[in-house]
Amino acid sequence: MAAVYDSVGYQTALSLALASIKAVIQRQQLDPLRYIVEIDAGLPIFAMRDTHQLRIAYNRFQALAMEATIPHEWMLEQTGKGHEDFLIAVDDMVMALKGKIQAAGRPM
Repeated sequence: MAAVYDSVGYQTALSLALASIKAVIQRQQLDPLRYIVEIDAGLPIFAMRDTHQLRIAYNRFQALAMEATIPHEWMLEQTGKGHEDFLIAVDDMVMALKGKIQAAGRPM
């Protein structure tokens, strides 16, 4: 982790990451209002960390959620322009979650 914590850079990266995730959900023709996207839920925004916890959940159903740990530096590098690896990883998570939702018989 860098010696100086850039809270503005972190907030920008977080906003771009959340927007990208919501775009992937819409691209998969899923209703974005049915999905909760959280990064580092319940943790203070300005707390320094080496990794971030990404969680995509379907309507607050605990069993219908996907989680991933994202290294801090990778998230900063992948958000914004040229972030194809992040989008591919998120798309895989969304597709796996879609399969769980279909198996549970819930509407998309």
